[in-house]
Amino acid sequence: MLRNFVLAGSVLSLLSACAMPMSRPAPVGAVPAAATPKDRLVAAIEFNGYLLTADNVGDVMARANLTQAELTALTPQLQAEGRVEVAGSGAIRLLSDNCI
Repeated sequence: MLRNFVLAGSVLSLLSACAMPMSRPAPVGAVPAAATPKDRLVAAIEFNGYLLTADNVGDVMARANLTQAELTALTPQLQAEGRVEVAGSGAIRLLSDNCI
């Protein structure tokens, strides 16, 4: 429970640092829209060096084609599955076969 609270706090602080406009075209190399939101988020975090930070949260959201609400909902799910963890300075580290 406390871990989810810490993760939620990290996500909210990352989102508060995000100044991304509401509508923005997906960048080149975006994940396919047919993938699930969770799969798109994982792929976008992998693309950005396996970390979700205040500096890259806007890029990750754009690449994954996610809203702030979706990101906030998905990160605790990924943590419950053991796929992300809170890293230093509030970043969220992806734990995957490609990055452990």
